[in-house]
Amino acid sequence: MSTDASLPSDLEACQRELVAARHQLAHTESVLAETAVACEEQRARIEKLQAELELFKRYLFGRRSERFEDPGQGRLFEQPADGEAPTPELPAAAEEEITYRRRRQGHGWSELPAHLPREEVPLDVPESERICDCCGEPMVKIGEDRTERVDYRPAKIVMKVFVTPKYACPKKHGGVKQAETPPGPVPGGRFDFGMVAQVVTSKTCDHLPLYRQQDVLARAGIELSRSTLCEIMASAAFLLAPLALLLKQRLLASDWLGADDTPVRLLDPAHPAGVRQARFWLYRGPDTAPYNVFDFHESHSRDGPREFLDAYQGWVKVDAYGVDGGVYLGNARIRASCCLAHARRKFDEAKSSHPSLAAEALGYFQQLYDIEDRARDLTAQARQALRQAEAVPLLAKFRAWADQQSVHALPKLKLGEALGYLGNQWEELTNYVQSGRLPIDNNAVERDLRALTIGRKNWLFVGSKEAGPRAAILYTVVTSAARHDLDVWAYLRDVLERLAIGDTDPANLLPDVWAAAHPQAIRTYRAHEREAAAVAQRARRQRRRALERAKAQRR
Repeated sequence: MSTDASLPSDLEACQRELVAARHQLAHTESVLAETAVACEEQRARIEKLQAELELFKRYLFGRRSERFEDPGQGRLFEQPADGEAPTPELPAAAEEEITYRRRRQGHGWSELPAHLPREEVPLDVPESERICDCCGEPMVKIGEDRTERVDYRPAKIVMKVFVTPKYACPKKHGGVKQAETPPGPVPGGRFDFGMVAQVVTSKTCDHLPLYRQQDVLARAGIELSRSTLCEIMASAAFLLAPLALLLKQRLLASDWLGADDTPVRLLDPAHPAGVRQARFWLYRGPDTAPYNVFDFHESHSRDGPREFLDAYQGWVKVDAYGVDGGVYLGNARIRASCCLAHARRKFDEAKSSHPSLAAEALGYFQQLYDIEDRARDLTAQARQALRQAEAVPLLAKFRAWADQQSVHALPKLKLGEALGYLGNQWEELTNYVQSGRLPIDNNAVERDLRALTIGRKNWLFVGSKEAGPRAAILYTVVTSAARHDLDVWAYLRDVLERLAIGDTDPANLLPDVWAAAHPQAIRTYRAHEREAAAVAQRARRQRRRALERAKAQRR
């Protein structure tokens, strides 16, 4: 038997070699374990970055809609029990893939508005050609056709000249009598209420920054400096401040409200970069207080909502930040109800990395929103009863599913983040079922907040710390008027004039009260557009639900 000359021949030397080999093996196993952990961390990081890259690509190049349609989610619906009313049958075409086409829009008018001024443009046949080609006799007029076209002329600016005659006694007894010139919106200024209303409407409603308004006004024949336009905005905010305060008081008297915030750049010469971030908060009231109130704050701390909601008592619909560091201050006065759409959005973002599990979660959200769709036109009591009967058991199933998936989900991936968000805020996310008055999400607040965020893309920044509160006043009044589909310019012009002359009852200037007194200023087409969109959405959801139930019955 041959032996390896490199191996020691005595027992003690062999033992030392074995001990050294064992240490080396233990070290190697330790290195391999650390390498495996590092590889797993790198794999998780790569998956996270890939998911974020897919999400960014979707935001840049793909559809931004979060609509969820998954034909496999029919399994989430329970089979109908014996004796239950059967599901209405679908036409044969319902088993095919459903596609929706946008209805082609018409031209907007069946007849052109009669109140618009008409300018007739005569187009006649030359007299030399009014001879019959057959007999040579002069032709006679037998009628005419009228063709109308809508033309546009630049806005017309009018100089109002107040003529105030002076009266005195011919015998030089007594003093001089003269009518007083009515007060204007700008103290000592040369601008009337229509001009001020136009500048404010263009900035806050039409999203035109002041430097663009300079060009618009120049086309109308007047050149104004930007500082003059800033003075007009400041004077309007000063006049509208009492009305904005009344809107805030009415809002805080309601039993619930929605809140959200958005960042804005604030010019600050004292800051090293010359600019820093501030916030605008929007507080949206329910139908009992249908007003929007904006609040400007120079930081993202909880001081902003704490000051605004100092004496408020009721529910506040917010996102998760509103719970952790915002409006929910841990006292008995304010109860937070989180937005379920925020939780849903996180699962929507996880579709690229975990399509199956994300689809399963979105199926639960879909059913919860189907319940809300059926409860839309119910009273608060009936809506709460429906939620207790159907939403509460569904939420229990959803929580059990989420807890089961959380055991295996990596917390740094999109799915893990979504499950963590859902679990950490579960109580606040689901307590909307306790009251039929509370909405399921905060989408209405986000929609109204776009009035500021769209404008922010144009005017880019707030010019100073003093300009922030003034902008909040203007956006409060303008968005509250737009919420009632008012002609914002007509509303502002009348409100500014009545406030300037000292209207003693600003309650008559509230948007809903003013709308009732001025029905001609309501943009009715907005309500028609919303109703048409709601009808189409309900029809789409009903068809989708019927199709899912039909597929579930066949399984």
